[in-house]
Amino acid sequence: MMLAAIVSLFALTSCEKEPADLIVGKWTMTEMSVSYDGITLNINPSEMGRTVIYTFKADGTGHAYMYEDGESVEATFTYSLYTSGDKQMLNITSEGETLHYDILTLDDNTLVMYQEETEDAGIISGKVTFTRS
Repeated sequence: MMLAAIVSLFALTSCEKEPADLIVGKWTMTEMSVSYDGITLNINPSEMGRTVIYTFKADGTGHAYMYEDGESVEATFTYSLYTSGDKQMLNITSEGETLHYDILTLDDNTLVMYQEETEDAGIISGKVTFTRS
């Protein structure tokens, strides 16, 4: 009986996906919010005629695609996931610039990233929600 319980526990814990496995795939932006000086603007990209898709590959590379007003922009990037304290973090580097994000949610269907920067005029923060495509 004890052996069956141990085997069951091992089977359940071995099925959990690591963040590096969870992020791999195609993600479509479904929601974005930007806050500055106590004011928050919520944006639904599809209502604005905008499509934003990130594709993360298992080798640490990716592809970003944005379509708006008949124009499309594409870029390649590298990324790294890591843990800092109790936070899951994501760095995305493209064209020599690295953006740093806190991962608020990462599961089979949802990726929520948060970024905060201090500018001369104050703190600007943004939260972006993606759904697996």
